[in-house]
Amino acid sequence: MKIAIIADHRHALKKPYAGGLAMVTHKIVQKLSEQGIQVDVYAKSGSECDNLHNLDDHFSEGNPFSCIYSENYNPTAIKNSIIYAEIFQDLERNEYDIVHNHSLHYLPIILGNRLKTRFVTTLHTMAFPEIKFALDYIKKQSNQEFIVVSESLRDQYSRFLNFPKVIRNAIDLNDWQPNFETDNEYCMWYGSMCKEKAPHLAIEVAIKANKPIILAGRGKNNEYFERFVAPLLKNPLVSYVGEQDRSQINRLLRNASALLFTSVWDEPSALAISESLASGTPVLSWDKGVASEILTEKVGQICDPIDTNAMADALKNIDKFDRKTCRKYAEEHCNIDNMIAEYIEFYESLIEENTEVY
Repeated sequence: MKIAIIADHRHALKKPYAGGLAMVTHKIVQKLSEQGIQVDVYAKSGSECDNLHNLDDHFSEGNPFSCIYSENYNPTAIKNSIIYAEIFQDLERNEYDIVHNHSLHYLPIILGNRLKTRFVTTLHTMAFPEIKFALDYIKKQSNQEFIVVSESLRDQYSRFLNFPKVIRNAIDLNDWQPNFETDNEYCMWYGSMCKEKAPHLAIEVAIKANKPIILAGRGKNNEYFERFVAPLLKNPLVSYVGEQDRSQINRLLRNASALLFTSVWDEPSALAISESLASGTPVLSWDKGVASEILTEKVGQICDPIDTNAMADALKNIDKFDRKTCRKYAEEHCNIDNMIAEYIEFYESLIEENTEVY
């Protein structure tokens, strides 16, 4: 089997990962290769992958999509279009069995629809305007397969796609070592310091429960942080340790009493929940996005959205959760090896369909 992976052009596939998408894409490449599958990777230069085809280092930033809505000349969009056109010529020449798109750009969806090779797009995010445009453009004659990473995301895409396959993003359990003996009182929050992730609500929960909290993540100097988070750091219960690598996050997380997952948008993947459970740490979350698809009453608690009193009450009773059960649950339900097996099975079914056609 010969597979091409198209990664997000903005971030190299290497540690420390710029985000969950880069991590998941890199893990897919590595795990498929371990299975003896030839994998070519179209990703940003600097990615730590065999068979790497560099995406142009100078992909333009800003709003490359604006020319679609405007008559004004937009060199950013023109340049990116040319780069993707060249990539797809290369994909056609190399005669892959499957081309699997993990980028967040709209052009691969449009160009992939005309590719002779079986083309698969995994939708990792909500339906942004660019993606909606691409899906509208191809809907009259879609010639590709779509995967979404959660049931809640499938609901969001239901007006554009008829029952896309769900394969939930998962984690490499080897990266997350558990601790079953911790008696620490502190809880934890980590992620990007932004209003969508709402770390200020996690702080509010901890203060109401009279529990120490440690926060980790990038984005210290943005307006949201200065307005909503910085004033709360004066409370002696609150500690902010800045951006940490994954091993440091694991150390903090496995020694915490709980993870507070306070995102106020509909998280499509929520890998932090899986990472916490793999560390043996129970999770408290709002009932939003994918959270209820991951958590059960044995490993955490789902609270009504933005009800900080309810989450604080749950935090006071966090000791009722068994940490070994959390780890076992992660092994059974959040294991990337299971995700890879689903992808390979899906690839094989598409290749078999092609064989039957010819």
